Amino acid sequence: MNDELEIYQLIEQELLLIDEFINNGSGDEAYQKYKSLVNILEGTEHNKTNNETKAKVYISFAYFLFAVAEFQSFFEMLIKAQEYGHSRDEIENFLMEAFIKPNLSEFKKIYDANVNFLISNKYIHVENIPNFQELPFWLLPTGTFNEYYIYDKKQKVIQEKISLYKYQHIPSIATVDAFSDYLLYEDWNWYNVLTYTNAIRKTNKKTYIVINTIDKFLSCLQGALLNDIIISNVIFFDNCTALQDYFINTNIYLPRNFIDFENTNISKIPQKVINEIHEFRIHKGNRKGDHVLLSICIPSYNRGNRAYQNILHLLQSYYDEEIEFIISNNGTQNDTKEYYDKIKELKDTRVKYFGFDTNVGFSVNLCKVCELASGKFILLLSDEDLVDLTVLPSIINKLNSSKTELAILKTSSTSQYRLSDIQRSRGKDALLEFMLTSNYMSGLIYNNKILQQFEGVQYIKDNLDNSVCFYYPHMYWELLLCQYGDVQTTSTTLIIEGKPEKTDIGIDENEMDCPTTIPNYAKIESRMDQHKDFTFIIRDLKVCLQDSNLLRQMYLKLCFKTLYLSTLSIQVYYKKENRDYNQLMQLLEEVWELCSNEKFYIQNISSTDANYKHDSNIISQYYHPLKNNL
Repeated sequence: MNDELEIYQLIEQELLLIDEFINNGSGDEAYQKYKSLVNILEGTEHNKTNNETKAKVYISFAYFLFAVAEFQSFFEMLIKAQEYGHSRDEIENFLMEAFIKPNLSEFKKIYDANVNFLISNKYIHVENIPNFQELPFWLLPTGTFNEYYIYDKKQKVIQEKISLYKYQHIPSIATVDAFSDYLLYEDWNWYNVLTYTNAIRKTNKKTYIVINTIDKFLSCLQGALLNDIIISNVIFFDNCTALQDYFINTNIYLPRNFIDFENTNISKIPQKVINEIHEFRIHKGNRKGDHVLLSICIPSYNRGNRAYQNILHLLQSYYDEEIEFIISNNGTQNDTKEYYDKIKELKDTRVKYFGFDTNVGFSVNLCKVCELASGKFILLLSDEDLVDLTVLPSIINKLNSSKTELAILKTSSTSQYRLSDIQRSRGKDALLEFMLTSNYMSGLIYNNKILQQFEGVQYIKDNLDNSVCFYYPHMYWELLLCQYGDVQTTSTTLIIEGKPEKTDIGIDENEMDCPTTIPNYAKIESRMDQHKDFTFIIRDLKVCLQDSNLLRQMYLKLCFKTLYLSTLSIQVYYKKENRDYNQLMQLLEEVWELCSNEKFYIQNISSTDANYKHDSNIISQYYHPLKNNL
């Protein structure tokens, strides 16, 4: 007790002495005395000093620091006086006169401008945004640019110091889904928000932000003006209900990358809400379905079990508005028919099912799934192959983020396609790189708009007497689309190839029971028909009508392809029929004679004799090694 009295008396004497220094204009001596007093109070031997005495010293020192415009130290001492129980009313009155009233008009102007900025740019989805007078916090300027202490009006307490609108520059953000936007949960702190939103927008992604303490968050808007350099490509919500209402009533893609600063049960609620919205959307009547990015198109025949399992696999995807699954049954009548009925009965809104009564052939069935597709892009998929859902986000992101108009994206598969990451521009470059390279259908992604604009599907249906349209409609589409958009290939393996089964590709009713061991499309006469029909197609391409040299180059590539496939047919199929060597040679020679036929060349490629001689010589140079190795 005596110690406390002694300390109290010492402090009173020191404060009187400080007053004398101040009155005599000796500010430096007064400052040093205050520092000594603070050191005494904060020393371990004086821990028992009562709070009232401590508060008296700190408030006196704070007023002194304010008088000499040392605002940073002023607030530090004022907060200590507040902590030790100095009158909150007195502190508030002082703050009101010194910091709040002088800035009210300017702060209101800034706040109103910032709210208008957020609303006009649709950056905020909050039903009741408080007026300036209703804000529960004031900002107290420290004298440093855009730096403030937050003052709680109700509690009459100075809280933390903030710097508007500073943030940490981080090089990258952890991403679970390469395509999706981000969902961020934050209490109120602008520093955390800006640190992540500025990193995220560099990736051209959007950030949806649930703010737990929205009034405190908005109170910060008194201090400095926002602009698109500081914040953009965001939407703020004040609770999870607002988040849910927003997504349920739109076709906007759901964010799938989550950032959670709190890591509590409450902070994980937004993620649960997103999953609940997904479940809501995939039920009948709840999905908009008018913002589809990718249509996965599956023509199927006589493999209902494979098709059903394929659809069940696809339904594991957490995408909803982004995607749809289209399957067309080509008149199946075998024992797998019941599985198509199961597909038809699925309640998931992402599934579109169509069934023909009879087998209309592969091409027409493929055309049907494309006609039903509403997506910006179409992914062709055999019912026996699966999409790797773990890499699907990166593929969709490629489609969505392409800086040029993308006509085709060719993805890799586990066996047929092992591609590199390359891109070729529309027209000549794309055609010469990619023509006749897509025999295997699964994994090809086409731009649906271009396919429709240039009537790619209708062309196939109108030209089924053309063997290319009958057997390889997707290869015609590749030629067509290469003219009007860029083409990419990716090393990313999207397609997991299944065990092949007998298909109806190019088979009509009369061929299905044919006893020959050679598939119709692989017969030499069919290869020759395909060569002619491919010639007619490339001859009539718009780009070839404008560039005769390109037509010649494409024809040479076609000849190489025809000779190669014919050689393959002979080796794989015809040799098994025990034909003698001369017969096999005669078959390949017939193909070569067609490729280098002068009349055919002049009628369809070039009427210039020098061009024919030059190109036929190149064809012969390619042919003879094949012949010698047969």
